[in-house]
Amino acid sequence: MANPQSVPRLSDVATATPRLISLSGEVYREGGAIIDGDYSRDPLNSSNVDYLRAGLVMGQLTTGSKFAPSIIGVLASAYDKDGSYDEVMTVSAATATEIVRRIGSTGDFKLTGPPSAAGTVATETVTYSAVNTTTGVITVTAAAADYIAGSFVQPEDGSETPLCLVASGYPLKVTDDNDADIDIDFAKMLIGGRLDASQIINYPSDTSLETWIKGNLNGTGNTVKGRAPFSFDDDV
Repeated sequence: MANPQSVPRLSDVATATPRLISLSGEVYREGGAIIDGDYSRDPLNSSNVDYLRAGLVMGQLTTGSKFAPSIIGVLASAYDKDGSYDEVMTVSAATATEIVRRIGSTGDFKLTGPPSAAGTVATETVTYSAVNTTTGVITVTAAAADYIAGSFVQPEDGSETPLCLVASGYPLKVTDDNDADIDIDFAKMLIGGRLDASQIINYPSDTSLETWIKGNLNGTGNTVKGRAPFSFDDDV
């Protein structure tokens, strides 16, 4: 009897769209690296969250030295540490789902942002005890500072420091045909060149957060071997 797994059959049609993030002078890390499939998703990529799009900001995991997204998502509304709802933060449903998948239903994440528009960016670790993946409401221990809407929700596994980006082209799939997580080659790790800043995923409108991302990608703390400076089309 024939193996049913070997019988040809139709599957759902999937559409992949390439994205252009580089404008000129692309520089890639020689030899590339590895993307950790367990820790990597693109929550803003609708129903295809296991496809990492060009422009996704990536960092390096402390354990194992593989790469994963630096930003899980952003605050959907401002957080007031002295307000009536100081034990609640709100994100999108997609971000909430990825927090639970990547970190857990309880745990800690990092929050990065200024207390007011164009203010000084701070980062602190936030402890949470519940996540509503439908409404995006996260129950937290009151944070020490205020944060604007758009502040970054990040992991605290080392990859929260932006070092590089997924390069222009088609998305990178981090699951196999059975939807199991897999590690993949990060052959085109973008470490330099002129960028279309609007194509950076989760790119902020707040100027201080823009400076924070650019500063990390080009900063002295960026230890990616062979990296070159990035320049951005929205800089004067």
